[in-house]
Amino acid sequence: MPRNLPSPMIVGITSNAIQPCILVDLTLVSGTYHVWSGVGSLTVGATVYLGLGSLGSIGDVSEGIDVRADGTSITLSGIDPAIMADCLSDIQLGAPATVWFALFSDGAIVGTPYPLYVGTVDKPTIPISTESISITLNLENRMLNLQRPTMRRYDAGDQNYYYPGDSGFNWVQILNDTALQWG
Repeated sequence: MPRNLPSPMIVGITSNAIQPCILVDLTLVSGTYHVWSGVGSLTVGATVYLGLGSLGSIGDVSEGIDVRADGTSITLSGIDPAIMADCLSDIQLGAPATVWFALFSDGAIVGTPYPLYVGTVDKPTIPISTESISITLNLENRMLNLQRPTMRRYDAGDQNYYYPGDSGFNWVQILNDTALQWG
C-alpha cells in the first residue's frame, strides 16, 4: 500500500547527508518512556527522547495486502541484574506503544516523524546468558482484538450494567420469540 510521506522526508531519504533513526514511545506502569536509536538526548517538539545507542533494537515490521495482525518486538539489552525485578514489575501488558521512523541530521529531526508501528505491549521474554541480560517486549497489533471473543450478551441486563437506566435493550428477548411476517 503506498504511503504519503511528507515532502521533507522524501527529500531527506534521497539525500546522502541524512541518517534514519527510530523513535519509540512506550507506556509502562511508572510512566511513558521516550527512547530513540541514537546516542544522547533528542528533543522532538516538546518530547525529549533518551538515546539507547546499541543497547536497543527493534524487530521486523511487516505489512501486506492480507488483513492480519502482524506484530513486532523491542529489545533492551545490557540490563543490570540488580534492577531486573524492578524492570519486570514495571511492564504493563496492553499498554500503548508507538514506533516512529524519522530522519536525523545535524542533531535534529528533519520533517515530521512517521508512525511505523502502533500497537500494545504483549508478554515479555527474557533471554539470559552469561554475558548479558536483555528484555524483549513483544508488541501486538490492535487488529488482534478482532480475533478475541466478546463477553457481552447484548440484552437488557448487560446494557444496564454498563449504562444504568437505559431501556434500549428491554425488548431484545421478546424479539427472539416473535414471528414476523414480511410482505
